Amino acid sequence: MARGQQKIHSQQKNAKKQAGQKKKQGHDKKAAAKAALIYTCTVCRTQIKIPIGNHSMF
Repeated sequence: MARGQQKIHSQQKNAKKQAGQKKKQGHDKKAAAKAALIYTCTVCRTQIKIPIGNHSMF
């Protein structure tokens, strides 16, 4: 019976670990989306935060 109990315990532990990893990935997506809003001008090489829908510098 100990083997069955170990199996259940390890499954619960693994589920908790995977849930923690999914939460971490969610934060990474937000940071990546925020970084994607920065535009580097090809003429003067300055970095500009782009408001959505506006892609022109001049």
